[in-house]
Amino acid sequence: MTPATFISLYILLIFLPGLAATYIVQFLATRNMQTDFDKFIEAAVYSCLIYATFMLSHHGSLPFKVKESSVEWESGSLIVLTAIAIGFALLGTAYINLDGNRIFRRLGITERTARRSIWNDVLENEAKPTQPVQVELADGRSIYGILSYYSDSADDCSLYIESAFIVDSAGRMINVPGPGILLTKNAAIKSINLR
Repeated sequence: MTPATFISLYILLIFLPGLAATYIVQFLATRNMQTDFDKFIEAAVYSCLIYATFMLSHHGSLPFKVKESSVEWESGSLIVLTAIAIGFALLGTAYINLDGNRIFRRLGITERTARRSIWNDVLENEAKPTQPVQVELADGRSIYGILSYYSDSADDCSLYIESAFIVDSAGRMINVPGPGILLTKNAAIKSINLR
């Protein structure tokens, strides 16, 4: 193994737990889009936290030993390191999805939420399962029904309404056949009234 390859492998080993944690958070959390540099910085922060936690619980030792041009992993330590990485990823996901910034808002430190947009804030905080909604469209029609799904992004602004019916501009109610209706951003949603 050449010295450059060995150094690259060593760096990968250092960043691997943080990269795994970042990937899990990206998969589970609704959050703003990140650049590759943002993801790299996040992975570095997670790696520091993961290794610091591991070293605190293992009296300052790393889960691997570097010998000349090879790296030896301790299998038990690898399991612990993986568990710590998953734990940090789940904490990060919970912080975003449950709006951990509310603690800092109460203290007056910030006015921001941890979520992606006001679209996510309102629908995650106010919309309840099996809750009736009224969606007003730009053409004057309204859709009534049960909000089942909504998009992660306000830019997409799609909703799936079950047990739906349409109220046209003349006030006539028309039952939507089938289990529900998918409203995409092309439907030109004007407002959503949560009932």
